[in-house]
Amino acid sequence: MKTPAQLRAALIGKVHTLAKRLGYDEDTYRVLLLTQTGKTSCKDMTDKQLSRLAEAMECLSKGKALPDTSKVPQASPKGLAGQVLPTAKQWETLAGLTSRAGWSGLEDFRLVGFARHTAKVAELGELSRAAMSKVISGLSRMLAQRANSGCVEG
Repeated sequence: MKTPAQLRAALIGKVHTLAKRLGYDEDTYRVLLLTQTGKTSCKDMTDKQLSRLAEAMECLSKGKALPDTSKVPQASPKGLAGQVLPTAKQWETLAGLTSRAGWSGLEDFRLVGFARHTAKVAELGELSRAAMSKVISGLSRMLAQRANSGCVEG
């Protein structure tokens, strides 16, 4: 019988193996962790969060949609350097906006470029709650302008 520490290590190993199988680079991997658990590192997650993350990654590896994000716990109130992290609802809203824009989701290079320009961050994992609001607002305005001008989205 495995100890709790061995079970936890096995879960972390499973998450890392699935990330490699999915071909995720470091940025994509961290965004997935953040959107699914509110944490950017497996070592900071509870066993329940690790298990939920592994299930989500298994869904992705089988070509299925991610589990319902409304069941994902809220991000911890403080992130790196004391910044308040974006909420799960903000990530969900951003994902919806990227879909409306015709982009391929949170890993799309156009979204990363937009966030760099709008919030002055190098990657999405660096977004604070306030910076996320700027990105969401800016993308919403861009989509509204496209709709008003009759431009085709994408």
